[in-house]
Amino acid sequence: MAVTAWREFYNLRGGKERIFDDMNNGFGWARLPKSFMAENTVFLLLTAIIRNFYKFLMGRLDTKAFGLKKTSRIKAFAFKFISVPAKWIRTARHYQLNIYTDNKSYQNPFALADG
Repeated sequence: MAVTAWREFYNLRGGKERIFDDMNNGFGWARLPKSFMAENTVFLLLTAIIRNFYKFLMGRLDTKAFGLKKTSRIKAFAFKFISVPAKWIRTARHYQLNIYTDNKSYQNPFALADG
């Protein structure tokens, strides 16, 4: 009984190693930015929170419309979704967001309600 429980616990480590791989490659955990432990701890905690928010966002977003998969890394997300040129312009006494892309998928997340 004890050997079986140990094997199950040992086999679960593969999922945790994938998380660390994602954090090392996508969020800069491979090279920490500071030389002091307290500052690096803050960096690690903030990037872990950002990763959780990113995973939540990827679960809610229509990723195929943006050319992404549910398993896409943060770098692909940044290039496809965040790095889109846009500019706020003022027309008819209100501000409107102009997004400069041919992809129509950006209209729903950034739709503005008048009134």
